[in-house]
Amino acid sequence: MSTFAPLRVREYRRIWSAALVSHLGTFLQLTAGPWVMQEMTGSPLLVALVTTSLTLPRLLLTLPAGALADVVDRRTLMLIGQFTSAISVAAMTVLSVTGLLTPLWLLGLSFLLGVGNAIGLPAFQTLIPDLVPRNLMPQAITLNSGAFNVARAIGPALGGVLVGAGLASTAFGANAASYLAIVGVLLTFPRATVSDHSRPTLWRSTAMGVRYARFTRPIRVLLAVSATFALTTASIQSLLPVVSTELGLGGTGFGVLYGLFGAGALVGVLSRERARVRFGRRMLPGAMLTFGVSGVVFGLAPHPVVAGAALSMNGLCWVFTLVTMNATVQMLAPRWVRSRVVSLYVLAIGLQPVGAFAAGALAEVTGAGVSVAIWNLGTVLLGLVAFRLGLPVLGEFDEPAAPDDWHVPRHAQHVAGSPVLIVNTWEIDHDDAEEFMAVMRELRRQRFRTGAQRWSLYRDADRPTRITEFIVVHDWDEHLAQHARMDQEVADVLARARAFDRADGPITRHLAGLDILDSSAPSIDEQLLTIHAEAHRSDGSVPLDEREVAD
Repeated sequence: MSTFAPLRVREYRRIWSAALVSHLGTFLQLTAGPWVMQEMTGSPLLVALVTTSLTLPRLLLTLPAGALADVVDRRTLMLIGQFTSAISVAAMTVLSVTGLLTPLWLLGLSFLLGVGNAIGLPAFQTLIPDLVPRNLMPQAITLNSGAFNVARAIGPALGGVLVGAGLASTAFGANAASYLAIVGVLLTFPRATVSDHSRPTLWRSTAMGVRYARFTRPIRVLLAVSATFALTTASIQSLLPVVSTELGLGGTGFGVLYGLFGAGALVGVLSRERARVRFGRRMLPGAMLTFGVSGVVFGLAPHPVVAGAALSMNGLCWVFTLVTMNATVQMLAPRWVRSRVVSLYVLAIGLQPVGAFAAGALAEVTGAGVSVAIWNLGTVLLGLVAFRLGLPVLGEFDEPAAPDDWHVPRHAQHVAGSPVLIVNTWEIDHDDAEEFMAVMRELRRQRFRTGAQRWSLYRDADRPTRITEFIVVHDWDEHLAQHARMDQEVADVLARARAFDRADGPITRHLAGLDILDSSAPSIDEQLLTIHAEAHRSDGSVPLDEREVAD
């Protein structure tokens, strides 16, 4: 399928075009900011801190922003982020024009700019794929990167010309104006509805996203690889102004080198799908390995031509790596938790400021080029290890979805009391015990993926083959939301678990917490247990047995 197919969708085409304009302003900023700091101080560490201050807010705000994007209107979050960023860059423009811009102001306003980006990025990452059909999601994510890298190819060269002419304030002002493109399109979008049935607090929502990623191995591995890649590769962009100076280049030359990175990235956007089909599971590890080798060459380059050629290859492999990992993470995550999982991915990539700071500190001792080479040796090692990790291959799996015969049944809408305890009791054959325990380990993982806060397994002291599972969720709404989160993987594990019971299935009870201490708590009658047997029978999860159950 064509990479450009999503552009046939009107809503996607509009916001993609606006994002292209906004990204162009961003790269004017990314070119002007570090170069202005280089001219003011000449310090590799302070130059690297410009990148650090811009990306550090991702470490602080990405997780809560991702949680909010799953439970509130994404458009509103994006508008807040865009306005915050625009205000910070507008202030930077005024200070630059009046000659009052100092290193401290530059770092502080860059940090505020990063705050705006961190607030809106998870919502932006997951809003755009939602505008297109599921089968076009990988192409939509690739085009998102394409817009970013078209701007990367053009913006730095233009920014280099502006800073070379002493017009850094013009670059800052253009970036401030570019945010209006996204704002204008977003204001025409309707408010979005929230897909998750429960409305947890921000903290619980964030914790739920972390648990989902933790207990989903492909996502967990991809996040670890992404974080390591971000740490080891941050030196190239953060120290590029200093390396350019070491190569004898001025602001224009710096912009050209930055633009060559973007040009390579643009080639990567256009060729990534063909590379994926040709190389399959070897593409992602190979791209990381090649990026590391090119990074070492760039750091040790004796001439600007060699540095430019290496940066072009870095740009290509950058897109191959990050676009593939981004699309894979989004395809692995179901819609109800996607923004939170994407926020974890953004957080992993957000470790760049840590890598940039470390690279800048090392550059103070070894020089910028040597520091870049040393850090990219780590990327080489990462690529070699990635060949053995069995990373998921985009195109070889489907987005998690409910079984074809599943639907959300009618059930009780409200049961007072918190927390809620679900108790499932099996009577198994002794000969099946070892296999049963293996299935229980897998069932534990599925419980945490779909919202459980705690899980434990007990045996009856008098009847060792009577095994009881305890699941704790925050409240009844959260338990009901688990039904809406059913996917084929969960259904398969539940079916295997049910088969071990000697009767028709395990006996299930639902217990809601009673508050007997708080005088303002609901009456005891209001807090009594409510049962929803029909929900369990309909969605294929462990059923409620209506027989009298002995404790």
